[in-house]
Amino acid sequence: MWMTADYVAVAAAWILLVTAIAATVFFLINNMKKLRRENSIKHEADSELQRLSLSFRTATDNKVSFDGSRHSFDDPSTEASRNLLRTYSFEQLQKATQRFSSSNLISGAVHRGRLDGGDVAIRRLPRGVVSRIANQGAIDHPNLIRVYGTCATAADDDGSSSFVVLEYASNGSVRDWIHGGLAMKNQFIASCDRFLDWNRRLKICLDVANAMRFLHDAVNLFHIGLSVGNVFLDGEFSAKIGCLGIFLSLENRGEGGWLVAAPEYERERIVSPSGDVFEFGVVVLEVMSGRTPAIGGGGGRISDEIERVLGSEEELRGWMDCKMGERYSIDAAVEVAKLARRCVEEDAAARPGAGEIAARLLNLVEELAAEG
Repeated sequence: MWMTADYVAVAAAWILLVTAIAATVFFLINNMKKLRRENSIKHEADSELQRLSLSFRTATDNKVSFDGSRHSFDDPSTEASRNLLRTYSFEQLQKATQRFSSSNLISGAVHRGRLDGGDVAIRRLPRGVVSRIANQGAIDHPNLIRVYGTCATAADDDGSSSFVVLEYASNGSVRDWIHGGLAMKNQFIASCDRFLDWNRRLKICLDVANAMRFLHDAVNLFHIGLSVGNVFLDGEFSAKIGCLGIFLSLENRGEGGWLVAAPEYERERIVSPSGDVFEFGVVVLEVMSGRTPAIGGGGGRISDEIERVLGSEEELRGWMDCKMGERYSIDAAVEVAKLARRCVEEDAAARPGAGEIAARLLNLVEELAAEG
C-alpha cells in the first residue's frame, strides 16, 4: 500500500509536469504574439515606405496643375504630349476662309475659317516658322491655344505663303477687352458683355499662370512672348496662351500688343523661365489697371511704379481699372499687385517661379469663391 509520502511525491510530480507544460505553452503563445507583432510592424514599415516612395514620386514626377482641380500632368487633359499636326492644302484654307475674305479678317494676318464643321483661326506666317511649328507638334493643355495643323507652302496672290491652323478663341484677346478693341471685332466676339469684372480678371491671371507653369515644368519651353494681345478667351472666358511666340522673333512676338520684355533680354538677349515671369507680371498689371505699364524715359522701372501704387489704398484704387468701379476685393487686389511686383523685379533671381505664382493665385480664386 502506498504511503502518504508516495501520494505527495506523485502529486508534486504532476504539479511540476503541468507547470512545465503551462510554461511551455505560455512561452510558445508569447513568441507567436511577438512574431505577429514584429510582422505587423514590418508590414506597417513597408507600407509607410511605399507611401513615402509614392509621395516622393508624386512630388517629383506628377507635378500638380493649378487650374481649379488638382491633378497630375499624367492626366490626359494636361499631358505633355506632342501630337502630329495635320497638313492642310492651300485650297482647303481658301475654301475655309472664302478665299481669305476681308469679312473673315480678325486682325493682321489672322482669318477666321470653317474646317471640319468648326471655327478655326488661320494665321499667315513665314515659312521657316511654320516648319518649326510642324516639327514641334501639338502640345495639349486647357490653357494653351491648340495648333491643329499647317500649310507649309502655298501659291497665292502674294507669291509663296505658309499658314498655321489654330483653335478659335470666340471671345477674342484680353487686349480687345481692356483696350477697347471689341467694337472693331464685334462680329468675332461671342459674349454680349462688354467689360471684364474682377472675378474674370483674377481667373484669367490664374489660367495664364497655369499654362506658364505647364510649359516650364512639363514641356521645358520658355521665351513664350506673353502680352495681353497673346492671351485669348474662349466661349467660357477661360484664358489661353497663343504660344506661337516661342517660334517668333521678339519683334514679331509683340504683334497684337506691345510686348514688354524682361530687362536681361533687352540688355543681353538672355532668355530663361524668369523672363516669362517678368512678362506675366506685366500682363497682370495691365489686366488690373487697364493700362500698359509705363517705363520712364529716365530709366524708371515698372517695379518702382507698382511700389508707389502700393503705398496707400487711395493710390491703389486710383490705379485700378475704373471700368470695375469698386466691385472688387481691395485685399485681394493688394495681394495680386504685390505678386505682380515680385514678378517684375529687375533681378531675375528675385522673381517667383511659375508654380509659386499659380499656387498663390489659386488660393485667391478659392477664397473669392468661398466668400460667394
